[in-house]
Amino acid sequence: MTTSTSPESAFGNLTEESVRYSRSSQFRSTSELFIRDNPYHRPMNPERIAGIDWSTPLVEETFASDRSLLANRLLMNVYESDALFLPAAGLRKFEDDFNAFYHSDSRLAGERIRPQAERFAFGFLEDSVGVSGQWDEDTLRAHLRRSVDLANSPGSRPVFDAIRSAKSPRTAAGTQIVQMALDGLTEATAMSQNLGGAFGPEQSELFKIFVDEFGYGVFPAKHSTLFMELCSSVDMATTSHHYWFFYLPSSIAINNYFYWATRNRTGFFRYIGAMAFLEATFASWFGDLTKVFRDVYGKDVDTRYCDEHAHIDQHHGRMAIDDLLIPLARKHGPVAVKGLLQGVEEIQLLDRLAGADLLSQLTWDPALSDAPAEGPTGEVVELDSDSPFDTQVAPVATRLHVLGGEALLYTSATGDPLRVPQGTSVLVPAGRLYGVRAESRTQLATGPEA
Repeated sequence: MTTSTSPESAFGNLTEESVRYSRSSQFRSTSELFIRDNPYHRPMNPERIAGIDWSTPLVEETFASDRSLLANRLLMNVYESDALFLPAAGLRKFEDDFNAFYHSDSRLAGERIRPQAERFAFGFLEDSVGVSGQWDEDTLRAHLRRSVDLANSPGSRPVFDAIRSAKSPRTAAGTQIVQMALDGLTEATAMSQNLGGAFGPEQSELFKIFVDEFGYGVFPAKHSTLFMELCSSVDMATTSHHYWFFYLPSSIAINNYFYWATRNRTGFFRYIGAMAFLEATFASWFGDLTKVFRDVYGKDVDTRYCDEHAHIDQHHGRMAIDDLLIPLARKHGPVAVKGLLQGVEEIQLLDRLAGADLLSQLTWDPALSDAPAEGPTGEVVELDSDSPFDTQVAPVATRLHVLGGEALLYTSATGDPLRVPQGTSVLVPAGRLYGVRAESRTQLATGPEA
């Protein structure tokens, strides 16, 4: 006799399991803005996670929502428990968190959550990116070339324009670097999960790209090392997830997409399609990013990370298409072609959504206003210097009223906060990431804008 689990029961179990998982010691709250030197401490808020409606999966319109932020933080922790992190300063101070992060009970709990959480986070891609019609290696190559040319066309970098024209270009450029840190400090980790097994000459072609990413075994040439040097040159932190609270949900989601595609082996072809598209566009993208960083930071910025990609990805783009993607399509037929094309289209969609999310964050300039005469509406909370810090995405236009004391509104990791004194308020637009902190006892009312 077999039994089945109803959808309602399954989602109830997911809520229960995800809350239990988020209560693990390594995910504890902190009053600090940054996670210093400890790659295992990744705060998650069990109360907010308990409020996720898992029965309503994300769609394009909610891709950059607070639900997306919470679900993707959770998924990233599940995925990265498969990767080895060791603190640069040594493990002595962090042994308990190390053991908790990699403990079999925690990892098993994560695996119970993962399949349904993945459907919640990425299920919309099947509807948003439909692949139909007859495709072969020639039509796939032609379509990929058109997509790459479009991505590299003039005017295709609005985020770069926004960085240059920002009130504080350094803060804006720092926000870009924070989003890049998700992959930059662990580059090619997802790729490494596809290196095992046996799948012919294409396996060796993928390994060539991987070896380049790892600097051919020379640590100073490793791409993640070059990224650390970029960060150091502009006085930014170089340790994994130092800027945990300031990742946008769309940035985490794109990073998670590659783990999702590699952890689920039937996603191999979509992974190759997405990876090949990025490799074919990165040379131009990073070449332009070097110019942005030079304009913003001047001659002292270390752009070797960008310069290396602008150089090597000319070759990686060719290798990924001619020596990997096309041979896989030729050898494995329609199932491969469909998956490869799906990956090409999915990463373009995710990139557009993430670009729009980052652009909106960069161009949001919060300003003070007088609190309404009729008084505060919404939830009233008390904050002080020891209150847990967190960031969230406003689900609707949200008014923050300071009733007593002074609140600090954070919208980026590298800029100064906006001081919101007693008797004033600030409007947070729907979809924007923010965090609030207080240096002394502060009373804050939060509610939707009328």
